[in-house]
Amino acid sequence: MKLVHFTLADQFHFGMMTDANEFIDLDTACRDYFGVNPVKGADPSRFRDMQQFFQGGAESVQITKKILEYIDRRRKMGWTPRAATGARFLFKPEEGIKLLAPVVRTAKVYCLAGNSRSHLAEQKKELPKQPYVFTRFFNSLVGPSESLVLNPAGTFPDVELELAAVIGQHGKHIPEAKAMEYVAGYTVAFDMGYRDLQYPAGGPIDWVMGKGFDATMAVGPWVVPKEEVGDVYPLRMELKVNGTVRQAGDTNDYVFRIPQILAHLSTGISLEPGDLISLGSLGGVPGYEFGNESRKLKAGDSVEGAIEKIGRLVSTVKAEAKPLPVVPGTAPAT
Repeated sequence: MKLVHFTLADQFHFGMMTDANEFIDLDTACRDYFGVNPVKGADPSRFRDMQQFFQGGAESVQITKKILEYIDRRRKMGWTPRAATGARFLFKPEEGIKLLAPVVRTAKVYCLAGNSRSHLAEQKKELPKQPYVFTRFFNSLVGPSESLVLNPAGTFPDVELELAAVIGQHGKHIPEAKAMEYVAGYTVAFDMGYRDLQYPAGGPIDWVMGKGFDATMAVGPWVVPKEEVGDVYPLRMELKVNGTVRQAGDTNDYVFRIPQILAHLSTGISLEPGDLISLGSLGGVPGYEFGNESRKLKAGDSVEGAIEKIGRLVSTVKAEAKPLPVVPGTAPAT
């Protein structure tokens, strides 16, 4: 099951991508399903976005499976899926589908730093005693149909592949033994940043300027429920830039695993459905070590990351458009 956010003709949809490379608007499909198969107390509003879907827990997944069976039965009868209201809920990529980041605007985004043995080794750092976390905000996120954007303020843009976990239910003071109950699924993430801004000469680490710029974290292309992925240790990971491998390894390289991270964060933070936790970068393959000039991204680069059982994310890299000149006496363009 590949859960997605997408737009068609600028209209937002939450749904899933099928094995036949079709897109289902689950909100509309659910209402049609319940219209034909009435269930007392049924609440189709759980399919309006990723967050509400996860709040429904295992029941959301089960209803989705029933919807798929329903569509398949109707299709075999020669019916084109369309709700009773006339609204369509099955779309094809060639209609102009644009995939968005499968993250809701209200979600909190946590990123692990120094959380892989290989990445720490290439920086000549010791293993940390506890998870080291920084935050990102929605402005820095892009989806599969958007580009990572290079800002001229940074001179050393670099990108890393990371496994990201999506929270499925509210929790605080989560014990490690129960932490996986709070995970809904997984996605692929590219963590792009500027080494020169992150580590300014003569100053402390600056996570906001190094990692918080607009359009510097790609997420997607979908979320796969944890039940379909199973154990995430190990999963193979590989990052390519313009077809050349820059990172290769597996999730066993991570120092802190998901239960430890959730227990650590939830000590003082309430985790909510839809929150994203990106587990950190692996080290670079020989020739692409940390700080190596060859890691610098440039406009026109193609970034491709694959994580076993989850999927493949591809992002283009472009330079930020130059701002239009401001004419004296007029307000700047917004």
